[in-house]
Amino acid sequence: MKLKIISLFFFLSTFFQSTEGERIGSWRINNGVVEKKQSKNDKLAAYYWNEFNRIFPQELTQKYIKRIVLMTDGIDEKTGALVALSSKNDKWQLEIDIKDVNFKTKDKRRLHESVYTLVHEFGHLLTLNRTQIRPTDKNLQNEGELYLTQEGEAYKKSYINKFVNLFWKGALLNRWDYIQREYCYTEANCVEKLYDLYQNNRSEFLTDYAAESPEEDIVESWTAFVLRPRIRKPRTIAHKKINFFYQFPELVEYRKMIRQNTRQYLH
Repeated sequence: MKLKIISLFFFLSTFFQSTEGERIGSWRINNGVVEKKQSKNDKLAAYYWNEFNRIFPQELTQKYIKRIVLMTDGIDEKTGALVALSSKNDKWQLEIDIKDVNFKTKDKRRLHESVYTLVHEFGHLLTLNRTQIRPTDKNLQNEGELYLTQEGEAYKKSYINKFVNLFWKGALLNRWDYIQREYCYTEANCVEKLYDLYQNNRSEFLTDYAAESPEEDIVESWTAFVLRPRIRKPRTIAHKKINFFYQFPELVEYRKMIRQNTRQYLH
């Protein structure tokens, strides 16, 4: 029976899991409002939070996001993150690099990448919150069992469990498991082998970052679902991953709302 080891390493280039670089500040969010700290950056924190809260469904943003962190490590390095603050997956921290996420620029590419980053991070909230993942002491997964993440065990009807059952099984998952066990004890080895996994399965992944893990794959697919037109005749597994989300009416509504709320930045 195959066992799947839950990786402790998430290294690829675009997003990050913990704050690095120059830390600008951290603010608590209470009842959907940033708590002021009498800091010169209070208005900046409020601006970023209010924009995130405006764009995405507030029944999720206000329920789960309890802290916002602003930082920067320069342009086009690590752009944002969503970090669990509780083992119950009911409290989360949103992290934003203010040089990468810039909605006041006239650079259309930067505006698109800013939207992309926030849609990606919201995707983590959507797929890892307490309605999707439950706490567990398990650290090994027998083949065919409910999917395990760093945050816990997926519910049977969760988005990620259905996604993994459709798209991560057989040779692909076996190879990914092998990379986690044998190579992900150092960053360089892990990045190299996961990039090879992407290169050898280009038709299955939308981006190289999606090959990092099922958690990133579903979120990269979610981001494409939100920002791209519907693919009427999917020809690859990667295309089918985008269309996966259309089976959920609530996500179709979220897509419509997010696209409407970001239209000013994308046109």
